[in-house]
Amino acid sequence: MKITYLGTAAAEGFPAMFCNCPSCEQARKNLEREMRTRSQVLIDDKLLIDFPADSYYHSLKYGIDFSAVKYLLVTHSHTDHFYGAELVNRGYKFAHRMRSERLEIFGNSEVFKVFTEETSREIRQEVSEKITFRTIVPFSFIKVGEYEIFALPAVHTEKENALVYCISSNGKTLLYLNDTAILEEETLLFLFQKGIKADMVSMDCTLGVSKAGISKRHMGFTDNEILRNKLVKYSLCDTNTKYYVTHFSHNSAPFRDNMESEAKKRGMIAAHDGLVVEI
Repeated sequence: MKITYLGTAAAEGFPAMFCNCPSCEQARKNLEREMRTRSQVLIDDKLLIDFPADSYYHSLKYGIDFSAVKYLLVTHSHTDHFYGAELVNRGYKFAHRMRSERLEIFGNSEVFKVFTEETSREIRQEVSEKITFRTIVPFSFIKVGEYEIFALPAVHTEKENALVYCISSNGKTLLYLNDTAILEEETLLFLFQKGIKADMVSMDCTLGVSKAGISKRHMGFTDNEILRNKLVKYSLCDTNTKYYVTHFSHNSAPFRDNMESEAKKRGMIAAHDGLVVEI
């Protein structure tokens, strides 16, 4: 399984568009290394997690052919994770010789609502008939192609059923845990009962080096360590599991050297835009 981190920032990006804090000003002086775009991950060039407005930039920066993507998993409806309006361009006169004729989107009911609102004015029938949206709920099981996927409840917002994902393919498993605080015991028990053993865990680290538990929606390094211990307790991880952190806010001053150093202290790896991981 090849996992490509196309973006590793929180909602505002880094440097943030409207911010002139010292961190953002310093980052602007070395964008090639320090810039972080909105979070998005591509698996095996065919399965995509989230679809921010930065997707277009990602396609250019990393030479990604988004027409080859067959499946899109959406974590929740916040704009840094789903920009449905772009999908009106997937076909008709806007796109020729696409590698995958159809796109299947999976998300909660709020994501479907946003998708409908953002595309209804412009989407052509020739485009809409090639896009299938499947509304899913926490603890749903999805089987598409070679992927077996569990949609799990994120601890993120009371306004919708935000999701994180457990993705397995060819004997390898990724736990993708963006935009969530520490998972509930119910979720960990569910994964244990399903016999999940993760080869890789990708965790939200919006808050950087802040104290544990200061957010009910996100994590920092200390929360990541607590969650890792819980994953091990439930036998979901072992000594071979690799732990990555991502989704950094500008408020955590997520300079690559800083984040990589802090992650290494904890036996983790800090992702950056463009990082490719093979498991």
